[in-house]
Amino acid sequence: MRTEFDWVTIPGGPFTMGVDRVRPDGTPDQAAPAHEVDVPEFRIARSPVTVADFRRFVEATGHRTTAEETGRSWVWVGGADTTTLGQDDLWLEVAGAAWHTPRGPGSDVEKKDDHPVTHVSRADCLAFCAWAGVRLPTEAEWEKAARGTDRRTYAWGDDEPTPDVCNHSMFVGDTTPVGAYPSAAGPFGLNDIAGNVWEWVSTGWHPYPFRADRTQSLRTKQGAMELGVVRGNSFFNDCNPATMRVTLRL
Repeated sequence: MRTEFDWVTIPGGPFTMGVDRVRPDGTPDQAAPAHEVDVPEFRIARSPVTVADFRRFVEATGHRTTAEETGRSWVWVGGADTTTLGQDDLWLEVAGAAWHTPRGPGSDVEKKDDHPVTHVSRADCLAFCAWAGVRLPTEAEWEKAARGTDRRTYAWGDDEPTPDVCNHSMFVGDTTPVGAYPSAAGPFGLNDIAGNVWEWVSTGWHPYPFRADRTQSLRTKQGAMELGVVRGNSFFNDCNPATMRVTLRL
């Protein structure tokens, strides 16, 4: 059986995407400027893809993820107090880390069927979508679903984030079951639209204003590589609540 999705319909029409914000160093925010985008009506799954969803896909197709093919993936090892650690100490490339061994050898997801799947690349997500007969949302669709039309700062409104609103800043230190934080649902009731895990979108990275057909590439020794975008933040979130803004893009 393929995955059954609980669809939420997002009404069509314009909304404000991005933010007019300047960084402390005086440069524009990566989500600047604020601009109006007209998004046609679309449907989006209420919840992110879970470990159980992804396991069904792997069992049906034999898919091997990018992490499994390369034999390693990045694992966050920092705690909530990062004052004694440098940024390079917080992320470690761990041999054997993958979707079913998220912390590396010896870890597992046996009790995490209802947690969002981790250690999946953009290519893995596209393969899952092809199998399930769905697609990733565009970046504009994702932000409208998370933000609505009232230009809110966070998925829940404009109040600063606390440990109770979503899974962020290492207050839990790991993923949590989907839907454990009702405040993180945004204006349309989507589970974990803020925190828990980052979420891939279909459109590529480019400076705003948003256009679905625009993307930038990074030149590597292997050739040009299109830059993707993740949204929504995660349980570690650089241990900085300010980065929970619904406009943040990486």
